Amino acid sequence: MERKLGAPFASAELPLSTTRAMSRFRVAAYYGAVLTIVAVLALQSSKQAMLPKTQTPVLWLAVGISLVSALILRSGWLRDAAWKEQQAQLGTIVNNYYEPRREALSNGFAVAGGVLVSLWWAVATWGVVLGGLRRNVAGRGLADFEIAALVGAITGAFAGGVIGLVVGHLWETRHRRTRLDRRTADA
Repeated sequence: MERKLGAPFASAELPLSTTRAMSRFRVAAYYGAVLTIVAVLALQSSKQAMLPKTQTPVLWLAVGISLVSALILRSGWLRDAAWKEQQAQLGTIVNNYYEPRREALSNGFAVAGGVLVSLWWAVATWGVVLGGLRRNVAGRGLADFEIAALVGAITGAFAGGVIGLVVGHLWETRHRRTRLDRRTADA
């Protein structure tokens, strides 16, 4: 297969079975991440709570955001539904330009959201490490702190992925319109 410069993201080169396998893995990762946050929430009402009681409402919000985001990302919302008609208006049937860039935007926002929310959540729950030191169980305090950062990373990645999906859709719509306007102006 010949690779063209400027198209490093072209997914048209992958066989169908490979893309399906990645999709199944991604879906399993989505639901596994949501279950992780739900498990942390379930432990909040026991003596094994990993976060301070003041974080319980924020944890409920994180579960809601993660679940809704996973469903949105899984649903195919704001994806290329009418790409054949739109590409035909542009005079081509090739559609390997928009999808990889939308995916890159969604992934980039997911990483940024995961990092930022993880840092915020870690700063907001720094006290669990100190609580562990006071009770002479520093390892437990550090583990709880890491769980808090993980919950923040999962929530931020889901929210960032949805934001990236919306940004990618808006960019694609604007770019297609600009290309179509430029094409009609040249004709």
